[in-house]
Amino acid sequence: MSTEKMRGIVIREVPVGESDKIVTLLTKEKGKITVSARGARKPRSKYLSSCELFAYSDFVIYTARKFPSVSSAVLIENFFGLRQDIKSLAAAAYFADFLNKQVYEGIECPELLLLILTGLKKLNSGKTEPMLASLIFEFKYLSLNGMLPDFSDYKTAKKEDISPGAFRALDYISSCDVKRSFDFNVSGNVLNELKNIRNSLEEGLSDIHLKSYDFLLEVCSN
Repeated sequence: MSTEKMRGIVIREVPVGESDKIVTLLTKEKGKITVSARGARKPRSKYLSSCELFAYSDFVIYTARKFPSVSSAVLIENFFGLRQDIKSLAAAAYFADFLNKQVYEGIECPELLLLILTGLKKLNSGKTEPMLASLIFEFKYLSLNGMLPDFSDYKTAKKEDISPGAFRALDYISSCDVKRSFDFNVSGNVLNELKNIRNSLEEGLSDIHLKSYDFLLEVCSN
C-alpha cells in the first residue's frame, strides 16, 4: 500500500452503492486521477464537502489492490456561490465535463487546473457573464494545446470575416496569462460571433458533443 498527497478539484462524481462515490480529480501533482471516496455520501461524512463536485481540496490518496482511495481530504474552496445562479452553475458544470472528456489520466496539466480554478472563481464572484466565461474557457484550452488558429495578424483574420471586437477578444485570450483570461467583457454582437467561431472550431477539432454545453445554451437563452 502507498499513500500520496495531492491538491486538486473534483470534476466528476458517480454514486456507488448506498453511501460511496467515485470521484475524478484534476490535480496539480498527477493530472487527472479517478479515486474511490468511501462513505462520502453519508450525511455526516468527513468527505461530504471536500469530495463534492467543484470542491478544491488537499487529498491524501492511498492505493491498495491497484485502485486508489481517499484517505483524507481537507476542503480549500467549494465555490458555493455557483449554486446561487443556474447560469453560473451550468457553465461550471460544462468546465468540469469538458476537462473530464478531454484530459487523459496521469498526465500533468497544471495550466488546465489553473484555468478551471480561475474560471470558477470568476463565476463564483458573479463578475463574468457565464456564456462568455464558457467561450473564454474553451478558447484558452485550445490555445494552451496549440489548437487555436493564429489571430495575431488582423489582416489575415479579416479574411475569415472576423470583426475587430471578436479579433481583439481572441487575440487577448491566446496571448494573455491564464490568470487574466477572464478579465474582459464584450458586446452582445461579439458574444454571438464568438459562439459561431466556437462552433466552427468544434466541427474541425473535436467529435465530442457535450450535453452540458447544450444545457448551458438553453439556460443562457432564457
